[in-house]
Amino acid sequence: MPDLPTPAGKIFPRNLTARADHVVHGNPANTRPESGVDNCFPGLEFDQRNMDKRFFPGLMVDFHRQEGARVIAVTGGVAAAQGLTDADLTVPGQPLYLRGLCGRTTVDQPETAAPAVDARGKDGLDVWRHVHDLLPGRIAIVLGPGRGSDSPGLGSVGDLNQIRTADGSFVDRGPNGRVRLAVLVTDRARFLDEEGVIDPEVYEPGDLTRSMCAPWQYDFRDCMCFYWAASKPDVSSSSDGAVPQMNFLRADRTPAADRDDDVDDARRSLEMDYPDVIADWNVLPVVLNDREDDSIGNPVPPAGAELSRAQVIEQLKKLAAVEHALCMEYLFAHYSLKAPRVLPSGTAPESLLAKTHAAANEVFQVAVDEMRHLRWVNEALGTLGEAPVVDRAATIERDGPHTVERRLMTAAQLDWFINVEAPSQVSGTGVDGMYVQLHQTLIKEPPPFPEADRLAHLVKLIIDEGADHFKRFTAVKFHLSPFTESQYLRDLGAGDGSPLQTQLLDLSDQYYAILLGLLRSSFALGDRAGGVLIGQSRTVMEFLHQTNHLLASRGVGPRFTLPAELGAAAGPLADGQLTRQAALAAIRAHEAIRPLGDPAARALVNAQQPQTEALLALLDA
Repeated sequence: MPDLPTPAGKIFPRNLTARADHVVHGNPANTRPESGVDNCFPGLEFDQRNMDKRFFPGLMVDFHRQEGARVIAVTGGVAAAQGLTDADLTVPGQPLYLRGLCGRTTVDQPETAAPAVDARGKDGLDVWRHVHDLLPGRIAIVLGPGRGSDSPGLGSVGDLNQIRTADGSFVDRGPNGRVRLAVLVTDRARFLDEEGVIDPEVYEPGDLTRSMCAPWQYDFRDCMCFYWAASKPDVSSSSDGAVPQMNFLRADRTPAADRDDDVDDARRSLEMDYPDVIADWNVLPVVLNDREDDSIGNPVPPAGAELSRAQVIEQLKKLAAVEHALCMEYLFAHYSLKAPRVLPSGTAPESLLAKTHAAANEVFQVAVDEMRHLRWVNEALGTLGEAPVVDRAATIERDGPHTVERRLMTAAQLDWFINVEAPSQVSGTGVDGMYVQLHQTLIKEPPPFPEADRLAHLVKLIIDEGADHFKRFTAVKFHLSPFTESQYLRDLGAGDGSPLQTQLLDLSDQYYAILLGLLRSSFALGDRAGGVLIGQSRTVMEFLHQTNHLLASRGVGPRFTLPAELGAAAGPLADGQLTRQAALAAIRAHEAIRPLGDPAARALVNAQQPQTEALLALLDA
């Protein structure tokens, strides 16, 4: 094809991200410096000052200072060649600062007219702005002892650009050997290689993001009104109104009047500092109607008896089986609601279908959470060196024993769901109370065993999500309240025994068995599984969900039959035998369903069988 003339005004990409015509290995495109928004002090994506600290090869410069840009390390290059060492940077009272710099900053500047910048009177941020503007190519810098902002700048150097073009580096030392002046010339550092990747040999993990608005407490302390932290009051009144204006971040939490002056440093000296806000943020009260209210918050449950290591393990095993049981009950209740998986477009928001769909979605999300809890509990067991548990509890204790069964989402069953997820007022009682008791044991000082930090984190995640479950089931009750059970419930039965229903029920059971086998193996292998088995588990969960929805839409309830092999020793399960046998049975069910002439069922198995066969091949490999 002949070359075509360039259209007038055509824009050619200049950055590596836009030019790349293939996937570049390394940082994703949106994290590269040339793609950043450059809100970089302190920064949204990275702090550009942390990259420019190595703008001069062989030196490291700190721009985060009021008194100027200080040299903090000598790593090689022309600086080392001229005899500079780290010892020159640690002379008491005489650290080295940038006094000035020279280099081209725009492409139309000739080499003979590169501007020189004097650092006199500039803080570190001001110096950095000029450093950031330097183009690739030859640059010169001037170093001297004392605060950079108070230095004589370039006064004693002469024509810095002439020195730059002549490569006239030198270090002038006094009789005592200390540096009096240093002028260094080299090429400005290039931070990216030819593929646009930041050099990992130069920048360590975390280098670019340090000093950003993270953790959030920095913004919370530093940013006042009209930024995101404006949701944090700068001033508030006491709960009784007796003190009308208090500093919300005061370190002494005793009600006291705020300073009535504009001396910011004096006011800030009375506030919680960054470590305080990070460690003790929970002492800050809720503010309503401009008044502090220390009474708002979750009640602290009474302290329960501390558990031994053996009791913690036994409690976790019991809770794993309970999480499995709750997941099964929640899923069956979900299928019993007359709701499609996807709400048809144009459905009126207040209609029966929309409200039932909203309720069903809430219940399904809780079931997904319970499956995640099963994983976290097993992760905790693995941390303690215990074998995984995917058994299903037969009963659940909450105000007496509750037999685990497949139940429709009746009003009574919904009330029980709300009750079982309600925050417990007694440590050790109910599902959440058992987790609270575990957490109280794990955070004891000193902890009862070395894995306590990791275990406490996992348990706290489950406790926090449990509070959300109570709200979700309360929302379900709100959604269904305008309607009668006959309007929103399906009567899920055992089916009519037809070949199609029999095969679909068997397919559902095989997916359930595959899922349990995959989870058991994945939990047993832990990090060694590399996430492969968890990914397969999600696929099988989706197949199980699709099959059960098809059954429920025809008035048939999934059986959730526990495989007999579940009680076998861990060896065969870890080898994937249960999973492999169930996968073979699922494929046989696919083959049996396909010729039965049901379009929806045929489409289902045609979509599922290839991935089931791929799973079988993975297990055989």
